[in-house]
This record gives sequence, C-alpha cells and structure tokens, in this order.
Amino acid sequence: MAATPLTRYRLLFALLTPLLLGYTLWQALREKSWRYLRERCGIYRGAAAAAPLWLHAASVGEVNAALPLIAALRARQPQQPLLLTTTTISSARLAARALPADVPHVFLPLDWRSAVQRFLAHYRPRCALIMETELWPNLFAACAAHGIPLIIVNGRLSLRTRNAPAWLRRQYREALQQVTAVLARSDADKAGFIALGAPAERVRTVGNIKFSADTQKAAVSVSLPRPYVLAASTRDGEEALLLRAWQQAEHGRRLLIIVPRHPRRLPEILRDLALPDAHVAVRSRQQDITPDTRIYIADTFGELTGFMAGAELVFMGGSLVPKGGQNVLEAAHLGKALVFGPHMENFADEARLLLEHDGAVQVPDADALGQAFSALLAQPERRAALGAAAQQLVERRRDMAQRYAVALEEWCEA
Repeated sequence: MAATPLTRYRLLFALLTPLLLGYTLWQALREKSWRYLRERCGIYRGAAAAAPLWLHAASVGEVNAALPLIAALRARQPQQPLLLTTTTISSARLAARALPADVPHVFLPLDWRSAVQRFLAHYRPRCALIMETELWPNLFAACAAHGIPLIIVNGRLSLRTRNAPAWLRRQYREALQQVTAVLARSDADKAGFIALGAPAERVRTVGNIKFSADTQKAAVSVSLPRPYVLAASTRDGEEALLLRAWQQAEHGRRLLIIVPRHPRRLPEILRDLALPDAHVAVRSRQQDITPDTRIYIADTFGELTGFMAGAELVFMGGSLVPKGGQNVLEAAHLGKALVFGPHMENFADEARLLLEHDGAVQVPDADALGQAFSALLAQPERRAALGAAAQQLVERRRDMAQRYAVALEEWCEA
C-alpha cells in the first residue's frame, strides 16, 4: 500500500528532528528563554482554562492582525476564555505588551505528532482559529481526530505557497481537507484555497481583518533632524534600486530611511549601496545623522510604525523586486501618501482598492520611482490627498474584526 502524504510528511519531519531541535535550542540560548525551548517541544506547565477559544498567530504581523479580533470576541463573549499561541520570540514580546491580562500566551509546539498531542491534551481548546496561512499537517490532523473545529482566519496565500512543489501541495491538500472553514481575506484567496484543496463549501470571503488594526493609537513619530522619505520592509536586491531612484529624484536634502524586512541583512545592504561611510548612518550602531548623511538604515525591531508616522512619503518594499509586496494598510491607516512597485501579488486586493480610490501610486520600475519621488515631494497637496483617500478607504472597513467575530460564532458552534 502506498504511503499517504501525511505518512511521508511525518517521516520527513522525523528525519529533520536533529536540525529542528538544534535550531530551537540555539534560539532559546540566544534569547535566554527556556520557556521557548520547553513549549516548542510541547511541554507546558500550570493550570489551563477550561475549553478556551484558541488563536494561533505565527509572528508579529499575525499577532497585530489578531488583536482587534481578540477585542471583538471578548466584547461578544466576555465569559469565553481565550488562548493565544505564537512561534517566534519577537511575537511573544508583542503579546506580553498588547494582550489583555486575562489572555495567556504560550508557544505553539513544533509539528511533531507527540508534541501536538501534548498541547491539545493540556489546553483542550473548544475551537482552533489559525491566522492567515499556517498549514501544519500533524496539527490539523490532530484537531480533526479530537473533534476540534479548526478555522483559518483572514486566510491568505502567498506566491510561495501557491507555487509550492507538487509534493508539498499534496501535503497542503490533505491538511485543508481537515479544516472546518476557511474565512478568506479576498475572493482571489478564496479561489486559491479551493484550488489548493480546501472543500469549496467550507470557504467563504469575509475581508481583510487588517482593516481593523488600530495603528493610529500606537503611532508615535520617530523624530529625526531632517525630513525624510521611508522605504518600508525592503527586500533582497531592492536597496540598490531605491538608491538609484533616490539619486535621480529631486528631494531637497531629505533623508531616505530604509527599514529592511530582515535587519540581519545589514552587511548585504551596505555592500549593495556601496556608498562612502559619511553618506550612510546605521541606527543599530547608534550612528548620528550628519549634514553629509543621505541614507539612514533603521535596522531595528518594532520601530516601523514610528518611522511611518513621521514620513512625508512611504514606499512599500518587496514590490520593486519579485517578492509579492508587503502590507500597505498600516500606511493607509496613518493617512500617508504611498508608492509601491509592480510586484504586489501577495497584497493584490489591497493594492487594487487603493489604486481605484486614488489612495496610492504604482510605478513600473526604479526610474519611474525616482520620478514619482520628485513629483510627490514637490506637491504637498497631492501627498495629502493620497493619504486622505487611503485613510477614508480603511475607515469604511474598520468593522472587519466584528464581521469575523460573527462568522466565527457560527463556525465554532457548527
């Protein structure tokens, strides 16, 4: 008898155990977090609330998306215990700051069969809510075996997931056969989940929950000695293109602030920019901005919103290079004039809405980006109009978390 996709997945995961354990131990040592090591191995301590509603948000972006949903669920069901899991230490720090005191946080175990079983046995969740695109075959199979409704919330599919190798798509298909429902952020994502193997009758479009993010309350502008343009969440190979655009633009001695998606890329970014030391300052090195500074690299964690709040203009990274773009809604919430490149496949619906409502500008390449920088920096009224249109667009959809809370009541009970 041929092995099932789940059996092959379990064999592969077992073979990778030494590497996974080694990486988890390294992370725990680096961050001095033994709780991270213990819980990622499926070992939990302390009493658990009875039948919690369990939300899993892998990293910082998913936690930010989950926060308004948690508020909406608590407003509708104040007596229902909640539990949040994540997989990264940075998201755990955010959870410690932002979660209500009575919502516990733990780390989701690695997708070992025994670790997943220990997690479910300890917490006994009433319903599992998985934010966005976490498809873990052992976890999904265990929830189905225990009769725990499992719902994908704000479901989205990246280009990488859509274009995964055939053997991996078979794993995804088997996992998606176990879901109770997929609540997708767009019709395109709904179609993608169905194509990937989710039963069509269990997939519904609700909308993008990130429209409900309360960014404005959390935004405190980063103060710098000169006005600046922000390049947010830049990706590999993009910084050199940005420099070319910036050198072509008329920017009146403004700074270009680069916030890379992955701060550990700093050596690569400095190499690609190939500028004299006097022209570049690095925030993690506490280097001062001088009259000669042209580029400021903010390679730190947790400051993107502050830089966005203080920027005259925002370019969204991952879009000049074929990386699928990054989330544009935070800039829209803040009322910022926004520019992005041609590659917005991972956020196509949001990009389309902004363009249709004159809330953003899209450029085909770095040369056009330089022209857009010049034009928009010379027209403050145009920048203000773009930001106002974007902000109005998201305000009209701010009730998205409430829409999800209503839909989840139906599916969790089902």
